[in-house]
Amino acid sequence: MTFKVPLLNSVAIAAIAVTGLYAAPALAQASDDQSEIVVTGIRKSIADSIETKRKANSIVDVLSAEDVGKLPDTNVAESLSRLPGITVDHQFGEGEQLSIAGVEPALNRLTIDGHSIASADWGGNPSDRSSRTFNYSLLSPSIISQAVVYKTPEARLQEGAIGASVDVVTRKPLDLKPNTIAATGGYEYNGRVEKGSVRGSGLYSWHNDAGTFGILLGANYDKQQLARAGVATYWYRTGADLLGNAPASATVNGTAISALSAADKAAFGTARYASMLAREYFRQQRERIGFNGAVQVKPADNLTFTGTAMVIRGNYDNVSNSIYTFGYDGSGLTSATFTPGKDGNPGIVTSASFAGITNGKGATGELDANYRRTRVKNDTYSVMMDWKPGGWDVTGNVGYTKASGGKNPEYLLDFRTQQGFTAGANGQDTNVNWQSPANDASKWLSNYTALGGETITRPDGSTFVARQIGGVPTQSGFTVDKEWFGELNFKRDVNWGPITTILFGGRYADHTNSNTTYTNAVYTDQNYTLADLNPTLRDPSLYDGLGATGNGLPFYGLDQASIISTLSKYGTYTVDRGLSQSDYWLVKERIGAGYVQANFEVGKFRGNIGGRFVHTEDQSNYYVSGQNAANQTVYTLTRSNTDDNRFLPAANLIYQAGENVVLRGSVAKVIARVRYSDLAGSLSLDDSTSTGSGGNPDLKPYAATNFGFSTEWYFAPGSYISGELFYRDISNYVGNEVDDGPDGQGVLITNTATGQTRRYSITRPVNGGKASVTGFSISGNANLIWGFGVQANYTFADADTQSKNGLPYLSRNTVTISPYFEKGPFQARVSYNRRSKYFYRFGRQQSSDYTAAYRELDAQISYNLNKAISFTASASNLLDETYYQYSSTPDAPTSIYKNGRVFSLSATLRM
Repeated sequence: MTFKVPLLNSVAIAAIAVTGLYAAPALAQASDDQSEIVVTGIRKSIADSIETKRKANSIVDVLSAEDVGKLPDTNVAESLSRLPGITVDHQFGEGEQLSIAGVEPALNRLTIDGHSIASADWGGNPSDRSSRTFNYSLLSPSIISQAVVYKTPEARLQEGAIGASVDVVTRKPLDLKPNTIAATGGYEYNGRVEKGSVRGSGLYSWHNDAGTFGILLGANYDKQQLARAGVATYWYRTGADLLGNAPASATVNGTAISALSAADKAAFGTARYASMLAREYFRQQRERIGFNGAVQVKPADNLTFTGTAMVIRGNYDNVSNSIYTFGYDGSGLTSATFTPGKDGNPGIVTSASFAGITNGKGATGELDANYRRTRVKNDTYSVMMDWKPGGWDVTGNVGYTKASGGKNPEYLLDFRTQQGFTAGANGQDTNVNWQSPANDASKWLSNYTALGGETITRPDGSTFVARQIGGVPTQSGFTVDKEWFGELNFKRDVNWGPITTILFGGRYADHTNSNTTYTNAVYTDQNYTLADLNPTLRDPSLYDGLGATGNGLPFYGLDQASIISTLSKYGTYTVDRGLSQSDYWLVKERIGAGYVQANFEVGKFRGNIGGRFVHTEDQSNYYVSGQNAANQTVYTLTRSNTDDNRFLPAANLIYQAGENVVLRGSVAKVIARVRYSDLAGSLSLDDSTSTGSGGNPDLKPYAATNFGFSTEWYFAPGSYISGELFYRDISNYVGNEVDDGPDGQGVLITNTATGQTRRYSITRPVNGGKASVTGFSISGNANLIWGFGVQANYTFADADTQSKNGLPYLSRNTVTISPYFEKGPFQARVSYNRRSKYFYRFGRQQSSDYTAAYRELDAQISYNLNKAISFTASASNLLDETYYQYSSTPDAPTSIYKNGRVFSLSATLRM
């Protein structure tokens, strides 16, 4: 496919300024006969994106594939993150979910060809597996024609997003030349793993000469190697926690506790200590295979049916080992050093030493060795209709989508140690020193050896003495997400004064989301150590650049086969605990929506106005727990039904200020539905304290009023500069709070375990929070001289919330700069992206956890051998950036990782 533009008779010069950068004049040479040049590759994709953006009836940004089967990246999320206002999280190296306009991934929406797609993940982000996000890395780039980011809605568009909606437009056979072939194969190498893997994709499209029947078939295979080593802190305690049990002889900054002044005790008491300081190892081979197809039938000139299918299978099996300290009990403290806090922030305990356990039972540290078998599946089928009878344009879409994912099973195994240690953290510098180096596997004992036995009662009433060493839960955090959907849309051009087009239609969806975990416990009555189990020494070079010092590295761990064989060999007895009621939910959701929209045009003004009515019914199924008369915990399956009705008006006004200048304004009411786990999380009640915790089936959707304004100047072919202002006024924001009822005396609840009705203080997600996001972005592209060009954007976003932490995943500053070169058979580009720090969750004990600023530098060069064959070399994460997360203040680390540089070579055939 090609894109043609007339050559200019003279030199076209323009300037673009984006975040303090400037672009040199754009230049295009012309011949006297007004011949045409053929634009392909990078410039083709940019030109397509700009043209779609320019013609849009709302504020949008667009990503277009360079050619059939060729996106700028092998990952759709990474490509989209180059658009203004879009950021990705790089926890596992590659981007998987999108934050848009300062709004977290769960409050944005993805559709494919306008319809829903089910979502389930592999468990790498267990805190968010129940949200309405989608893992973009599962999408094959080979099938994508465009991805349109609707930053302001129209009434005709599906509801469900506060930040933005992304619609991925796939390739269709009647849009391509007959016998189109696109195939790519390559090799990828991760420098940190020091291992490579292959990937490839293929697409074939055909239609008959009459253009009435076509078929497209595609497949992709992707394998990635990931060996992520890092530092983590699982729990922060305070100096006061250490002082509470410490002997008087212990010292703080060289002074015995008994001699500390009141001021020094107070300062040390507020200082934070990394009480569970870990060295982690994570090994994963990601393997994905996908099949996609489309069949188009055109029985009449005005009628087309399109059937599509997408099948994805992912293997995300992984092994993780972590070795960490137990520094939460001050009774073993011998000495500590700390740095006092400043400007109202607490200090940090940079080092603390603890005595070992020489007699008796107990532990000073733990080593976990886990293997998780993980599969991800996604099946989506749809049939679309496009019918144009007598001036009408009738479109429809009906289909089914289902996804499942989670750990099945999960092999868990752990060990303990009794030796003394010294440990501490200060920002990215952490230190762990054991009495014996961590590579002395004999010091890591089975739980039975270290902790002794406990009396276990079998179902037949007999007992034996053993200790739990792990478990093999099946369907651990296993999610099933599925939906039946159907919609019908009508469009007609009219001449009703300023109104040029009317649109109306409706949509119905029947959605189900469930989460299940089946647990068990494996016990042993045998003594053994890690040294007895064929352990593997973890490569210390994986920790280079992480600031991890001390003899806590290298350490021995276990791989998949050793974990399974240990549980089998030493597992004397297994207790099957069945369904974990506290982790179970099933939400059935039915959505009906109808809309009316009018497009208008008056002189230089055009736009649309309309409204969307949405009815949502939720049935939440979950367990309520409590203590019965015998003080036993009893679970009762509970069902709650709620419904919600919303009218969502939307208006977009566009002014053609000049031939190449477009002004856009938008205002709309929008909603985003809450996480399924929040709707149906298990409710746990404790009569002894009159407290409880759980989900909230009465939650209403997030609601917001969105405002947008943009100015776009298309100053030369393939070049533009745009400025956008956005404001999200969010109500019904969901946050965890203690609910004591309207009178402050507690929530009246019947405890199904006891049959008694009483008042409880319930900690659960509630509506009522308010937040706003205010921001702006500047973006543009300029074709420069001699084949050079540059894309760049800058986005600023700020949140006003009831929480001092701001909104999850909101970075105040995001900048992307992508210079490129394209001349003759050569193409090259470099992309630099930086996002500032962002709050991402509440951690243990409601600690405010942040991700520090992150940079990404990628590069790509390609050579077209001829029209059919091209070669590409690319590199990502060239800076080998450190992924750093911390608790409240930057001197208190929670996660420090490097994912490694990735290099790839590929060849592409297109015919």
